[in-house]
Amino acid sequence: MLGIEPYQLISFLRQLGLALAGAASLWGMVFIYLGSKRGPNDPAAVILMWIGWRLRYLLYGGGALAISMWAAIAGLVPASAHEGITLIVSFPEILQAAQNLLPVYLSLTIVLIYGLIKKNFKWIYLLSFILVFIAISHYTDFRGLPWREIVFHAFHGFHSIFTLGTVLVLDFMFLSSRSSSILQQNIFPLFPKISKVIWIGLSLDLLSVLLIFPAAVILSPRFFFAQTVIGILIINGVLLSGIITRRILSLLHEGRAEHSRRWLLFSNIAGTISVTSWLSLTFVDFFPSLTLSYSQLIGLYFSAIAALFIFHEVWNFFDKKYQPATP
Repeated sequence: MLGIEPYQLISFLRQLGLALAGAASLWGMVFIYLGSKRGPNDPAAVILMWIGWRLRYLLYGGGALAISMWAAIAGLVPASAHEGITLIVSFPEILQAAQNLLPVYLSLTIVLIYGLIKKNFKWIYLLSFILVFIAISHYTDFRGLPWREIVFHAFHGFHSIFTLGTVLVLDFMFLSSRSSSILQQNIFPLFPKISKVIWIGLSLDLLSVLLIFPAAVILSPRFFFAQTVIGILIINGVLLSGIITRRILSLLHEGRAEHSRRWLLFSNIAGTISVTSWLSLTFVDFFPSLTLSYSQLIGLYFSAIAALFIFHEVWNFFDKKYQPATP
């Protein structure tokens, strides 16, 4: 239906889980390290450590999704030989890769279980990131492929940690800090720095495409939709990491938190666009035979933005109502 095969949907969900787990591990490591390097009386140290520990929820959510989707693929049927379909990954190639990665996913499962017992997340984040990086880079069978296509697939896999996964981490940080001006003052300055990693991830993906250009380019509604979303991402990213964030920080620094609400709304809209855009790009990437027209894809895209914005506002309402513990 709509050109979507069940194994492609499972592969997309696995990629989503790996991207989220990988980014949570990466930034969890970074924040715990930065927090530990500050003095014990530095309030920023407490907040950085709090963020680092809080990201374990994303690690376990993403890890559980990735492992369950891997098990769904690996346990289907015995894999057949490489079919020679390279740029568009076939089911046998995905299945073979899933079965080859059995030690990686078993190790990730053990690491996550160990983390629940020992709670030493400095090492759990490191080990999880290494395992996720391997898993997300090998979503297809590399045997018999030329080096350019191996690099293409590897880059095309792990860039999701720096793009989709990092955008989700940023969104989680924004939602977690929106109800507290103290958290905003310490967390929002990190956003432009983290956003640079997203641009690096996008550059890696574009570089991987150049290695096999023009074989990777198929002029279809799916292609034109992706280019439209990339254009929106670039404009939105410049606004979000530039004028919007600077204005919010300026108002908070001046002690005018009440005046920052409008800009927080703008930030919420921009963040919603960013998350939806990266989810959309990743989604269409996994369905080469998608039959939706360009207008249908755009309609679904803006509908998803509206739905995610409403979710953000509901989250913020309950976050303010119940005032969860902050550092």
